[in-house]
Amino acid sequence: MRRKVLSYISAFIISAYVVYLEYSFLQWASWRAVLIIFGGVVDRYSVYSFVRYLFYLTGAFIILVYTAYFIFYLYYRSNEGRIKLPRFYPRVSIVVPAHNEALNIERLIESIEYQDYPHDLVEVIIVDDGSEDGTGEIASRYGVRIIRHEKNLGKAQSLEDGIKSAKGEVVITMDADSYFGNGYSLRRIVENLYERPMIGISTGVIRIERRFGSLIEKFQEIEFLHSFEIGRRIQGYLGWLLVVPGAFSAFKAYFIKSLPALPKDTLAEDFDLTVISFRAGLDSNFEPSAVVYTEPEESWRRLYRQRIRWYYGGLQVMRKHHDLILNPKYGEKGIFMFLHLIVLEYVLAVIQIIGIILLPIIVLFRYFLGISITDINLPPDVMVFLFLFVFFVQYIPGVFISGTAMAIERDPKDALRNLPAIFLYYVFYNSLLSLAKLDATLRFLRGVVQGW
Repeated sequence: MRRKVLSYISAFIISAYVVYLEYSFLQWASWRAVLIIFGGVVDRYSVYSFVRYLFYLTGAFIILVYTAYFIFYLYYRSNEGRIKLPRFYPRVSIVVPAHNEALNIERLIESIEYQDYPHDLVEVIIVDDGSEDGTGEIASRYGVRIIRHEKNLGKAQSLEDGIKSAKGEVVITMDADSYFGNGYSLRRIVENLYERPMIGISTGVIRIERRFGSLIEKFQEIEFLHSFEIGRRIQGYLGWLLVVPGAFSAFKAYFIKSLPALPKDTLAEDFDLTVISFRAGLDSNFEPSAVVYTEPEESWRRLYRQRIRWYYGGLQVMRKHHDLILNPKYGEKGIFMFLHLIVLEYVLAVIQIIGIILLPIIVLFRYFLGISITDINLPPDVMVFLFLFVFFVQYIPGVFISGTAMAIERDPKDALRNLPAIFLYYVFYNSLLSLAKLDATLRFLRGVVQGW
């Protein structure tokens, strides 16, 4: 524990120094740019003050967290493969809820058949949840088990029915529009589940399938790169993996089948299940070589609604299990559920959005209503220029971090091709995610009933 604390402190000290260097550079570069464009019409103090406000409210904490995570990522990734996982083959049940998935179900089943796991020890259960496009009939051609719902009962009920009928010692849940990304993912996720005695739930990498090369696809690919191949990888190594996604989860059967029912009172049943496993004294784990691809959202509206559900559901789970937060009984998990989820995921997102919208408010109040909110005395055109300059330049370290991670996990040429998308991710998409978190938080605090 002491070694972990020292590693946390060291990583954040280095990250804080990176933030300080960037802040110093931004102040110098902003002042020089203002001198060149506007001449000597403003004083240096006002420029420095405005840059400080912009940087610390819109980008500083994002760069701080991303840099700390990146340091851990480089360290732990360099040590992967040194621990040999146990090689044995328990019986596995793969449960897949499916509603009108005729276009995807064959691809998923074939990716399962391609795995280097003894086929006689793999049970595939397709829960045909009231499909009207022949999903069940297509799946039955492959000799898998079919559970048929005459009408659509929803994903949670389908998962529950599939898990109850599973006969394996390991139960894996997958989405019907996903598929394994290599031939050894199934074996590796099962081995990972038995890496330590008290692991009860595990997950791997979820990647976005490249289809049309649209910007919305690239944004989601970068988002999942951050979430899984950096974020969850680090959380798994540090021992406090908080959210195991329902799109690809592995459970020891004795745990998941001991539950009277799957949680249905939140929109984040996967997060809820992870916390329930913590209460049972079990740990969660992450396997970076177990890869699953899933389809991206192609509509901005559906994407935003999905993220609202995720963030709203996360708040529901934290309210449901509030006694776990900062509870020494649960050790690091209780501490980091507070620090990571509440502070880093929600509070900092709110700060970022406030920082972005305060600029037009300051300009409006000062130059149209005659009300001074701050001691910054700058012409409106200079303020707008500085806002755009800082907002774009401050994310250069983040672009470097994401580009390097993509070069490591994918291909250096791929990373170079995606640098424009990575830059826009920080400027636009990251702000959209922060807005969705703020939106979900306000809905939650107002007691708005959020549906699917």
